[in-house]
Amino acid sequence: MHEQATDTRPEIEAVRCPNCGGLNRAGAEWCGQCLDRFAPPSSPVGVSAPSPQSAIGAPPPPPPPPGFTAPPPTVSSGAITVGKDGITWTCKECDTANPFDAQECSVCGTPFGALLREPEPERPTRDPNTVALISLFFPGAGHGYLGLWGQAIARAIVSAWVMLVTIVAGVQGGVGFMTFLFGAIAFGLWLVAAHDAYREATGATGEVLFRNGYFLWVVLGILALMMGMFVMQALQANAAA
Repeated sequence: MHEQATDTRPEIEAVRCPNCGGLNRAGAEWCGQCLDRFAPPSSPVGVSAPSPQSAIGAPPPPPPPPGFTAPPPTVSSGAITVGKDGITWTCKECDTANPFDAQECSVCGTPFGALLREPEPERPTRDPNTVALISLFFPGAGHGYLGLWGQAIARAIVSAWVMLVTIVAGVQGGVGFMTFLFGAIAFGLWLVAAHDAYREATGATGEVLFRNGYFLWVVLGILALMMGMFVMQALQANAAA
């Protein structure tokens, strides 16, 4: 009698799909019939999956000590920065961080107030000689040609005022000392306006004679001179009477 052969091969455990009931090989990740993905096996209770750092041998970071407070985040708004070192402002000329209470940059000396000034609008490119000639036509016209209308109006008003005083003095008293004095002032303002317009056109703003802050002093000086001349004329008239 022949002995019945026995299958000694190890039995392969099949995985039955919970969706369609099809059998799949052990370890399959999805069903070969309905292509439904199998759910991963859940970890045993009390055993957590290894973290990526522990998988490569690196220890996990230690927990923060009790009472530890994370530093506040750094917040920037334009040139002002609020961070762990306090409030600082960044110089617009050399990009140096300075304490908020500093009045000027510790490197280049730029004042803190420069951060609050609006950027100057771009000026149109003009020929400096043409600008000077236009300014010689009338004080302030060259600055208006450059787009500097604030300076143009201020120079035009001051020059017209001085010329008007010169004309009135000449009509009332002839060619006297007051007429000659204010005529010289008007001529000087005329030349200074042409010079400053030429410097503005070339970009050499540091060589401008009358800047925005000087107009008030010029006007006050001319007013004081006029008052003095009127007082002298009144005294002379009383003495002659």
